[in-house]
Amino acid sequence: MLTFTKYGTGPIVWLAFHGIGQDSSCFEPIAAQLAQTHTIYSIDLPFHGKSRFTQWPAVITRTYWQSLIEAFTATHQISRFSVIGFSMGGRFALITAQELASRIDEVLLLAPDGVTQDPWFKLGTSSRVGRALLRFFLKNTPFFMSIGHGLVRLGVLNAVLLRFVEATMQTPEQRDQIYRSWTGFRMLTTDMTSFANVMTGNGIRVRLFLGEYDAVLPRAQTRPLEVALPACEVTILATGHTSLVRRVAAQL
Repeated sequence: MLTFTKYGTGPIVWLAFHGIGQDSSCFEPIAAQLAQTHTIYSIDLPFHGKSRFTQWPAVITRTYWQSLIEAFTATHQISRFSVIGFSMGGRFALITAQELASRIDEVLLLAPDGVTQDPWFKLGTSSRVGRALLRFFLKNTPFFMSIGHGLVRLGVLNAVLLRFVEATMQTPEQRDQIYRSWTGFRMLTTDMTSFANVMTGNGIRVRLFLGEYDAVLPRAQTRPLEVALPACEVTILATGHTSLVRRVAAQL
């Protein structure tokens, strides 16, 4: 069921998970840098890329996702591997690493979602009423975007964050993808204390890459990981959210 793009021919295997609204091509800059040493399976998240045409359950659970990765690695004869996740893909990287820790070498997280519970994500997905409100917002995005521009002018809302939101919600297809992803991924949560214990217990290296000017997933969103796992290696790059993958590629 998982669709993917395979990069490189090296002996080090990575499974890569992109951000919301993207597809497996997200990791091309990193793959180009590591083509001789790594084989990267860049996987389309549910409802994204080539997998958007697949019949997915309405809600993706941790157990279901684990079964997909186990089947994928068996099919491709992958015994040990590392995971890398960007933005929303961080949720999938965290869960894959924790559930299959005995097979994981390294975890790389690029401005990862899923470390903290975003209040807007929780509001829009945790109840039937919240999901109805999310649907209403997505059906009336131009109206709410006009309010957003007003808040930017008042200095209440970050202009970079608003531009990111606008870019991911321009078309009806994008808005449907947002709805299906937010509601479908709502069960994919990870407790940082438990995650840290599993990583430490299995001797797994965890690297965290953040953008100094990231208004979408700033460092404050990942502090619980740093607190729970002091051994986590943190790299701050002079970039925003959308350019982070490219900047990380230059560091590897």
